[in-house]
Amino acid sequence: MITMNARNFAAARAPASSAAVGPGSLAAVSGKMKALLRALFNRRVVGNLEQLSDHELSDIGLTREDLRFGRSVPFNSDPTAELARRARRNVYR
Repeated sequence: MITMNARNFAAARAPASSAAVGPGSLAAVSGKMKALLRALFNRRVVGNLEQLSDHELSDIGLTREDLRFGRSVPFNSDPTAELARRARRNVYR
């Protein structure tokens, strides 16, 4: 027979979701928030790149099509990572 002491009683009453909230989950949410804010900021940077001339874009290895593709990545993704890949690929063309 199991006797109910204060520790057993508290463990039995604790909700299952209370274990999911802690420093680790807060850090995960914080990291995701930082990534989202970085992606939003970099989307603005891509918008500034659209103001460059075709010649200036070619100097950094990009085309107008690359910029359109960079803007079409999912909203929470960083478009500058894709633009960097395309610029490296365009060097060899």
